[in-house]
Parts: sequence; structure tokens; C-alpha cells
Amino acid sequence: MSRVAPALLAAALVVPGVAGALPWNDDMKDQVSVKTQETTVELPAESVPSDGGELDGPADLAELVRARLKAGEELSNPLAAEDADDVRAAEMYDIYCRVCHGVAGAGDGSVGLKYNPQPMDLTLPYVQQQTDGQLYYTITHGGVIMPSYRFAMSQDDRWRIVQYLRTGLLEEAAKVAAAEAESGGETAAE
Repeated sequence: MSRVAPALLAAALVVPGVAGALPWNDDMKDQVSVKTQETTVELPAESVPSDGGELDGPADLAELVRARLKAGEELSNPLAAEDADDVRAAEMYDIYCRVCHGVAGAGDGSVGLKYNPQPMDLTLPYVQQQTDGQLYYTITHGGVIMPSYRFAMSQDDRWRIVQYLRTGLLEEAAKVAAAEAESGGETAAE
């Protein structure tokens, strides 16, 4: 009997490996998946932007500049200024822009200070003189160090941020400047 027990134990250990063990052992191998470089993965219908999206972004810096200028000529803000949702616009700026561009848009946000070059000061005439279409294009496709936000937020929210850059941000910058002047030039950047 002592010789039978080791033989049964050895058979019990070998048989599952040879016979394929349990039926779910191959589930991971047989699942539907996309292998690296196998095919393009289609975005789910509920992905932002759900209303069709835009064309792919520019391939290089020269194309970015040309496309931004073209967008400035062709795109206009579909949200009427009097219908601006300032609360939503400020919320979107706080979520997506503030960490790099700062409270007042000076490019001094907590994350932005780590970049070289620092993020653009959004209150500069260079930015404020751009058309709504140019600003929208930059938010959508990014810039030199700025990431693209076309899949992070809806088109309407990107247009709201453009409106906020024109009004709410400038008001915020004026408040920060006044507070800074009052306190002798010491304010916390964020």
C-alpha cells in the first residue's frame, strides 16, 4: 500500500497539467483583446467629445502654428456671450487649467512652476489678442508643452473656457493684483 500512495499522488499531479485541468484555465488566453500594433481601437460612443470630435492634431510645431491660424479664421464661439455659464467656465478652468496657469492665469500654477519653459501667461496681450478660434484650437490640440484636451472635455466646455479667458480670468487677475498690491507683493501662487 505504501507504493500505491506515491504513485497515485504523482498521477494526481501530472494528470491535470496534461488534461488541461479545469475548463477556465484558458480564459485569459482566449479572451477578446487587441494585441500591440494589431489594429486601431475605436473609441466608445460615449467618449468625449460624443458629438463627432475633431480631426487629429498637428504633426509638428509648424503645422500647429498654421492650423491655429486657420482655426482663428474659420472657428467662432457658438456660445453667445450673454448665455455664458460663468460658474461652469470657472469650474472647468479650475479643473483643467489652474494647476499649470495659476489662479490668475500668470503661468504660475503649482504644476506649471515645474515646467521649463513655464506655461503661457494667459493675461498677456499675445494671448488676449488671439481669436476665439485660435484659443479653442490650442485648448483642443495643445501647444508646445500644453497637452490636448479634446478627449478630456466637451466642445461646449472648451468654448466656455475661451469665454472665461476673456472675462472671468481677467477679473480674477485684477483681484489677485489688487490683493498683491495691498499685501506688499506677497501672494501665494497656485
